[in-house]
Amino acid sequence: MKKTAIVGQYGQGPSYVTGQAVKTYFIARWMMKRFGPENVEIVNTYGWKKRPVGLMVSLVRAMLRCRNVIILPAQHGVKVFAPLVAGLNRLFRRRTFYVVIGGWLADTLKGDKRLKKAVAAFDGVCAETESLAEDLRRVGIQNAWYLPNCRDYAADPGEKDMNEPVRVCTYSRVTQTKGIEDAAAIVKKANALLGKNVFFLEVYGGVAPEYKDAFDALCRENGDVMAYMGVKNADEAVSTLKDQFALLFPTYYEGECFAGTVLDAFSSRTPIIANDWKYNREVVIDGENGFLYPFRDTDAAAERLARLYREKDTYRAIQAGCEQSARRYDSDRVLEALTSRMA
Repeated sequence: MKKTAIVGQYGQGPSYVTGQAVKTYFIARWMMKRFGPENVEIVNTYGWKKRPVGLMVSLVRAMLRCRNVIILPAQHGVKVFAPLVAGLNRLFRRRTFYVVIGGWLADTLKGDKRLKKAVAAFDGVCAETESLAEDLRRVGIQNAWYLPNCRDYAADPGEKDMNEPVRVCTYSRVTQTKGIEDAAAIVKKANALLGKNVFFLEVYGGVAPEYKDAFDALCRENGDVMAYMGVKNADEAVSTLKDQFALLFPTYYEGECFAGTVLDAFSSRTPIIANDWKYNREVVIDGENGFLYPFRDTDAAAERLARLYREKDTYRAIQAGCEQSARRYDSDRVLEALTSRMA
């Protein structure tokens, strides 16, 4: 019998760049390395609405063959996959784990008794932050425990190019609530503080269709200090971020938790300047592995960016903090805590 089935959006390319797809990819890759590809079965949920029967067949087959089942649903998919796996497991009696993506689950469960009952039936509900685990237990999910997001530890990528214009970036879905407009304002204000155009903003990520017109206008209005750089595959993140001076993380997205882009910044030793929003404070430690700034205060964020440029010792100290965080959230360290509970 195989060790585990992994149920989530799995693959590479421009269709697989959401937080769900990236986390599924990295966990599946680690499990294959740990147990061998022959002991890991993938149930790819990408486009499942177009092939519900085929997906059901794949899921039943996986539960027949595997001792453990790990699901990684997105916000809408959880209402289908959590009850479905919980229901099937009355027959198969496997060890089941729900690896949570984002910070929205506790709020969702407050108003959905059916979903809460299904989630409570899992052997483990793995929350990305300790606060989210506490929130889940508070709404009745006593099987919730802390399992942070993680990445494979990478060796020090070396010195960064500080030639002007100095590149900073956002690396996320391109939507309004991911703070792209705030990022442009931060760069412009930091340049004003320094008296010249030191910084240039590169925007990476898939553009939400409903935001495309506004984003195109933003790029036109700020063409001297920003440009759209397209979409990168999940395994290109560290090699992309290592060439950046800093990662701007101005998100105020309601479902934010422990974003994978923060992990990629740690791995590439790229200091983070993050909005003090939701669970960011648990991951970005102000003055240690990055800077936090008051909610949507782009003046404060610009001051911190300018400070990193002016104070080389501070910059190197933050890079050292990123190194420590990269080790803390190494996949081997984090995911062994999950496999120790598996059958």
